[in-house]
Amino acid sequence: MAVTTTPSYCRFCHSCCPILVDVDGGVPVKVRGDRDNELFGGYTCVKGRQLPEQHTHPDRLLHSQKRQPNGTYAPIPVEQAMDEIAAKIGQVLADHGPLAVANYGGTYGQVHPATAPMQIALMNAIDSPRRFTAMTIDQPGKAIAKGLLGIWLAPPQGFDDADVGLIIGANPLVAVSGGLPNVNPRQWLKKAQQRGYRLMVIDPRVTETARKADIHLQPRPGTDIPLVAAILRVIIDESLYDHDFVASDVGGLDDLRRAVEPFTPEAVAALADVDADEIVTIARTFAAGPRGVATAGTGPNMSAAAGTLLEYLLLCLNTICGRWLTAGEKVWNPGTLVEPFPAMAMAFPPVTAYGFGQPLRVRGLADSLAGPSTAAVADEILLDGPERIRVLMSCGGNPVAAWPDQRKVVEALDSLEMLVQIDPWMSATARRADYVIAPKLSLEMPAMTSLFDMLPAYAPGFGWNKPHAQYTPAVVEPPEGSDVIAEWEFFFGLARRLGLELSLRPIDMNGPTGTAYPIDMSVTPDEEELFELLTAKARVPLETVKRHPHGAVFESDIHVAEKDAGWEHRLDVGNAQMLTDLADVAREMTADASTWAGADYPFRVISRRMFTRYNSGGHTLDALTEADPQNPAYMHPDDLAAIGVVDGDAVEVSSPRATVRAVAGVDPGLRRGLVSMTHAWGDADDLDDEPAGQAGASTARLSSVGDAYDRYSGQPVMSNIPVSVRPARN
Repeated sequence: MAVTTTPSYCRFCHSCCPILVDVDGGVPVKVRGDRDNELFGGYTCVKGRQLPEQHTHPDRLLHSQKRQPNGTYAPIPVEQAMDEIAAKIGQVLADHGPLAVANYGGTYGQVHPATAPMQIALMNAIDSPRRFTAMTIDQPGKAIAKGLLGIWLAPPQGFDDADVGLIIGANPLVAVSGGLPNVNPRQWLKKAQQRGYRLMVIDPRVTETARKADIHLQPRPGTDIPLVAAILRVIIDESLYDHDFVASDVGGLDDLRRAVEPFTPEAVAALADVDADEIVTIARTFAAGPRGVATAGTGPNMSAAAGTLLEYLLLCLNTICGRWLTAGEKVWNPGTLVEPFPAMAMAFPPVTAYGFGQPLRVRGLADSLAGPSTAAVADEILLDGPERIRVLMSCGGNPVAAWPDQRKVVEALDSLEMLVQIDPWMSATARRADYVIAPKLSLEMPAMTSLFDMLPAYAPGFGWNKPHAQYTPAVVEPPEGSDVIAEWEFFFGLARRLGLELSLRPIDMNGPTGTAYPIDMSVTPDEEELFELLTAKARVPLETVKRHPHGAVFESDIHVAEKDAGWEHRLDVGNAQMLTDLADVAREMTADASTWAGADYPFRVISRRMFTRYNSGGHTLDALTEADPQNPAYMHPDDLAAIGVVDGDAVEVSSPRATVRAVAGVDPGLRRGLVSMTHAWGDADDLDDEPAGQAGASTARLSSVGDAYDRYSGQPVMSNIPVSVRPARN
């Protein structure tokens, strides 16, 4: 049988790179970038090119599994598994109510566009607010800060006409997100710098992105808030901000001016161990722009118990510099397969951004615009009482590897009455589950890029640089004899068995919102019908997108409309709570900077990204694990020498919470005093600190959910953790 080639798009991460898939005898054998796509031009990464191995790997689960009394697993037909799971959920709901049933949607829960909406529909029907996502352990401050500032009813300035960019603690040349467009960022950056674009990076590592920057500031980790405050101070003091935009649409500037007064470049430079003149240069360069945005990544959001404050200050920086589209400007990406956000040159007032909804029982947390705190789930399972979580369904993530405070997470998952994990592999979480549901993989399902349309509304500096869209049919069928199911179909199947009625909401730029459309529960819906429902209000009809199998750019002539007559609301850069928090930071800044390194824990573990991994994804693929079989503890060569360790030696990294073992790695571009490791690795089979095997070390074990956390989102410190490092014993 001849090899056939089908255009599709990669779903290994959120970038949705167009690909060509070679299929031989119904089996995917090769993936490469699609050069016929006008936006990506053939770009794809090493992870996406491993999709064929993902589909054919001998360890892939082709049948769902049920945990046996002796701890082993046995195959179970997925229909029977759904019968038993639904029966247990029904019993728990009857005995304990809806708060006892929780759902977690991880990063890979976004692979299929119907999965997240169907999860939301099921939890709505159950009437349970316990719907947790990866957002609250990544960058939850972005959503919360937007509510505190208010929402500009037009997008931020775009990529292609940007003059400057400021990226704090992100590495988009590896992560392919955050600060540069998710479209061959290396090529985009090269062309942008040739036309005069200036990139500034603030990062304690000399990352791949920092090497390409025009200015790289390399501070101590955890000093991002003082640095942004100092940048704001320079811009305000030197009157470099956008006076017209501030006068027309911004309130609270005088309050912000007073709040940043303590953050002189000299004081912050001493704290961060950088040159004060470089802080001033960054401030002046960014303000001069005149176009471009500032954004932060996972690292700084995890590095202090104040991610919301950091993101709020960055929004203040973008706002006083006028980095939002204004009346008459073309909307560079209005969305394609979603209902476009109204583009008007006006501010929607601040809203309640946290502390609403059903309260959690720990740390004074409740719901927020980022969702309820995932870091609180373990406590909500372990804490007895009528509101205790007893059933957890996990889809698209690996809580054991990714959630903070791994010891507590393992204890909690093991104490559940039922854990259901949807997973193509027997991951660390799957091996603790009562049921492991074997899902279809991406090339076995149709999909569309609608969820990616929401990234420009998520935060400045995210998304594609043009309104691109693509639909893909299923490229191959599941392997013969398999019994796999799409995640959305699993949640629908549970709802049918529970006698629930579900409704789905079309997707707009803020996610599944607006009118809810009931689903006929008498039959399993056709995926194409679901897609039509989810895109009912799309700017470009799905049928039009389908006519472009290689994907296409769907330009629009949408321009930002004038402000409504009499509209008086403004973006608020003087939020009282945020500025109170900033005053607390100012008081702490007066402490002697030499106390940064403690005697017992003189190093700090910070996060990093790898080309070969996407959070907890990629650890089962041979080509990726051969390239990076371990999660090294990278350190400056002088630090390694000081503790008597060389590259490749086994080391023990200990925090006040726990110890992990890792392999030492050399990174001369790292600040001294730091240990850099990749997040979401590891397993739980070495909780007693035995030597780490192929799985590598989990930095999640080093964190503690209750010691230092953002009080708005509940996100604990997950990077910049004080540790000691020593040669491994035995």
